[in-house]
Amino acid sequence: MTEKEMKKLSRTDLLQMLIDQGEEMEKLKTELEKAQTELKEREIKINEAGSIAEAAIAINGVFEAAQAASIQYVESVKKLSEKQDALARIKERETREKCERQIAEAQSRSAAIEAEAKAKAELIISKAEKESKAYWDDVSKRLDKFYNEHAGLRELLSMVYSKKDQDEK
Repeated sequence: MTEKEMKKLSRTDLLQMLIDQGEEMEKLKTELEKAQTELKEREIKINEAGSIAEAAIAINGVFEAAQAASIQYVESVKKLSEKQDALARIKERETREKCERQIAEAQSRSAAIEAEAKAKAELIISKAEKESKAYWDDVSKRLDKFYNEHAGLRELLSMVYSKKDQDEK
């Protein structure tokens, strides 16, 4: 298992790995102690037997037991690694699916918020246009009224300006 894959594991998975490895280590220690005990017993037998051939046969049994223990340990580590790899793939798939759901939800909420904002903006613009038109209509009416009510003032002003223009020439 790579370091990157290990970092992706949850604390629970890591703790479970440690527990499994601790149990495996205890099991191997027990086997080692047993093998060492057997070795001592065989050494005693070899010393008692005094024969090189008998010693070779006794030592061969110790090596076979150590070989079997090492094979068993390697197999258990491979199984644990495969198990962790499978869990990592499952976690990755679940995480991807969750992220895709969250993105879809965010896009949906974003679209709803945008539509709501556009509707509010259109309402505000429509209201502003109505108010502006009403205000402009009112100002236009007042100006027309003012203009019509002060026709005499208009004539007086035009006479003043025309006399001023004639004096300047």
